[in-house]
Amino acid sequence: MDTILIIEDERLFLTLACDGLEKAGFAVRIADNGTQALQILEREAIQTIILDVVMPELDGLDFLAGLRAKYPAIPVVVVGGRDAPRTEMEARRLGVVECLRKPLNIEELVEIVSGAISRAEVVPSEQPHLPQLALLQESAMELANMIRWDTLGEFLEDNASFYQRVIELIAVVLEVEIVSLMLVSEPDGMLRIAQAKGLDPEVQREAVCAIGEGISGRVAKTGEPLLIRDLSQDPTFGKADLHPRYRTNSLMCVPLKVNGKTIGVMNANNKITGKPFDENDLALFTTLSCLVSLSFATAQLFERLASSVDELAQTNARLARANVDLEAQLRELQALRDQAARA
Repeated sequence: MDTILIIEDERLFLTLACDGLEKAGFAVRIADNGTQALQILEREAIQTIILDVVMPELDGLDFLAGLRAKYPAIPVVVVGGRDAPRTEMEARRLGVVECLRKPLNIEELVEIVSGAISRAEVVPSEQPHLPQLALLQESAMELANMIRWDTLGEFLEDNASFYQRVIELIAVVLEVEIVSLMLVSEPDGMLRIAQAKGLDPEVQREAVCAIGEGISGRVAKTGEPLLIRDLSQDPTFGKADLHPRYRTNSLMCVPLKVNGKTIGVMNANNKITGKPFDENDLALFTTLSCLVSLSFATAQLFERLASSVDELAQTNARLARANVDLEAQLRELQALRDQAARA
């Protein structure tokens, strides 16, 4: 029998959650503070943790970070209030299975816990992701070296090469067949594919998406990464976005932001293994999007600096010419004075 640890101090929630989980065949352990939770984890095998991150006497995110560091193989489901989007974002960054808000649908909670345990049995540890993390580190170093002051001119003249390399790096790190980089074009504000891998050229040319429409448009509008495990079962998008070129129904879309403004999105489809994407994949993809966004921001900064340097050089040239003219005028004035003195 699988055992679930609930870290919670709200009695009504505990009663409902325990009743639902026990009816589903789970054993339940309860801790109303971090110390009790750690004691239970040390003496018992726990298959899933349900953690309320907004308990009054517990710094939920710090405790969650400690849990993920000490027990990385145990899935964690986070429960919070309605007004905690930043808490949810940080919790997802720490690798939780799901973030739920009260009041909960207990049937949904049971389903999420069951799915988390099933996936944990297939992937019992984080070790399989270590090669991807190594590739991520290499990609970060390569991106950092692609945009430098001494190569800025080349980048501005041929940014397609940069886009292509970004796509290739993402495909390798995420182990996917299809990747696309879409940027907001001016002046119509539509999303268009700047570079892609695994898509026909005709598809790339015709793919245009308004902000707020479809999967890419929604991510561009909200500025939040999106993971869909099975598009055919997704209540928001359903089968509308399915296409024969997608070998799997799982996909990810992440935003590209510069100075708080979404400038585009990146999409990933068709995992080589044929399996659906998971939270680890989304974390990798989101990290890559941050690195790419930083590269864009760096390029923009360098471009502004280069423009400022050019303007400064032009100003210095004008000042130099003005100085020459002024010296000539002073010489003429002095000559007139000398002539007047002799007269």
